[in-house]
Amino acid sequence: MIEKPRRQGRPDQQGSEEIFRHILDTAARLFVEQGYAATSLEQVAAEAGSGKQTIYRRFTSKEGLFMAVIDQRCEALLEAAAAAEAIAADPLEALKITCRTLLDFALLPEKIDFLHMLVAELRRFPELADYAAKSSFEPFEVAMKRLLDAAIARGQLRADEDGQMLHALLGLVTGWAFQRTILGMPLFSGEAEKNAFFESAWRLFLEGAARR
Repeated sequence: MIEKPRRQGRPDQQGSEEIFRHILDTAARLFVEQGYAATSLEQVAAEAGSGKQTIYRRFTSKEGLFMAVIDQRCEALLEAAAAAEAIAADPLEALKITCRTLLDFALLPEKIDFLHMLVAELRRFPELADYAAKSSFEPFEVAMKRLLDAAIARGQLRADEDGQMLHALLGLVTGWAFQRTILGMPLFSGEAEKNAFFESAWRLFLEGAARR
C-alpha cells in the first residue's frame, strides 16, 4: 500500500481555494445522489478526504454548505453576463450572448441533475429554493435587466411598458428547454439544432420588442 504524504503546515491561499472547490463539488455530488436530507456534513468530509474541522470551519450547518453549493453552481452565469457586457459592441449584443450562455448552462448534465434534486426537495425544504432564487437567479436577472434597459435607452428596443419584457425573453429562450429538462425528455440532436432553436427564439424576441 502506498502511504499518502503527510500535509506540511497550512495550505496556501491557492491550496485553500482548491480544497474549498473540492468540498463543494463533493457535496454537490452527494446531494444529487442521496438528496439533501440524507446527506450529512460528516459524509461530505469523509468523501472529500477532508477533516471534519475543515468542514466546520467553513460551514456551521448543512444548510450553509448547500447554499454555498448553489452559489458555486450559479457563479458562472454572473461571470458570463459580466464578460458579455465587457466585450460586446453594444448592450443588445451582450444580451444575446448572455441569453445563449443561459441556454447552454441550463442543458449541462450536472446542472440538470442538481435542478432535479432541488425540485424534489422543495416541499420539505422550501427555504432552499427561496435562497436559490434570491441569491443566485435574481442577481443574474438584475444583470440581464441592466443590459435590456441599456438597449432600450439606445433605441434598439421599444420601451418596456408592462415591465415583462425580460420575463418574456427568458421564457422564449429557456422556457421550453427547462420544461423538457425537468421532465427528462430529449431536447436537441446536436449543436446545430440548438443553434437554430436559439436563433429562432431570439428573432421572435426582436420582432416583438422592436421599436414601433
